[in-house]
Amino acid sequence: MTYKVLTEEQVEHFIEKGWVKLAGAYARQDALEAQAFLWTEVEKRSGVRKDDRATWTEPLVQINETFLTPAFARCNTGRLGDAIEDLIGHGRWANRTVYGETEKLSGFGWWPVNFALDADKPWTVPQRGWHWDGIHFKHFVDSPEQGLLCLCLFSDVGHQGGGTFIVEGSHKVVARFLEGYPEGLELGDAIGMLNRQHPYLRELTGADARKDEAVDATHADPMQDEGTPDGITADKIAQARIATFMNEDYIDADGFTLRVLETMGEAGDAILCHPFLYHSSSQNLIGVPRFMCNRTTPVVERLNLKRENEAEYSPLEISIRNALEHK
Repeated sequence: MTYKVLTEEQVEHFIEKGWVKLAGAYARQDALEAQAFLWTEVEKRSGVRKDDRATWTEPLVQINETFLTPAFARCNTGRLGDAIEDLIGHGRWANRTVYGETEKLSGFGWWPVNFALDADKPWTVPQRGWHWDGIHFKHFVDSPEQGLLCLCLFSDVGHQGGGTFIVEGSHKVVARFLEGYPEGLELGDAIGMLNRQHPYLRELTGADARKDEAVDATHADPMQDEGTPDGITADKIAQARIATFMNEDYIDADGFTLRVLETMGEAGDAILCHPFLYHSSSQNLIGVPRFMCNRTTPVVERLNLKRENEAEYSPLEISIRNALEHK
């Protein structure tokens, strides 16, 4: 397959790890102009004022809306579109196909504007909130509704600045899991079942200690309901989770390598993620609001995991086939 934007190395990284960063997916100046518009929307919905930090009392302001202002429209660049189609297959992005050569793509949304989520707690790997996306459809191993999960940045996101946590390699675990349910599963049921079944995910999410695993796949408080046993400080628990989940690889029974990663980038970057990739919101300890949205890129039809011509497989399809065939 010929790639228009991504390199062979980047595509292999996506297949193996489940994500790839596209630096400069759209112009930084357009991203910052879009951010300025988002500030006006934040101010409409809350008591927050951009020029008055004393009003930044809400840790997170949720804007459940999609926007396509002129600045956002300019962020629908050919570079971004071609990179997306490098992974899902050229001519297979439903939105792009509908509009043809005009490339008048869909807007950008929704917006969990993270001002200072759990800034009063030690920075760590969250227990709650882990999910893959797609609460609006039934999940199959070849579902077309998601395409990719695109984390589109409209502010600079540095270390401990609210960057989305992802579990590298988890797309393989989910693919293998969904293959066992050809009748399909609702998202909450699927996440709950897999969290309880898989040893790594069970420890990551604390599923063995909870029975209420039907997850609302939005942006849960990452530190919610994490208890602190007597004699153990919250800081020690935080450091232990970082050591376990971020500093070491975990190789599961199927040979899949898993590790938690904090995503970071600059305004104008996009992180293109596999639709099955586990991810979670994170704390923002640096005092700089994070503007980012999760964008779907649905494909025109179900993924085809049994093509007659191997050259027609997209990297997305290859990643799933590799997971299902892996021994």
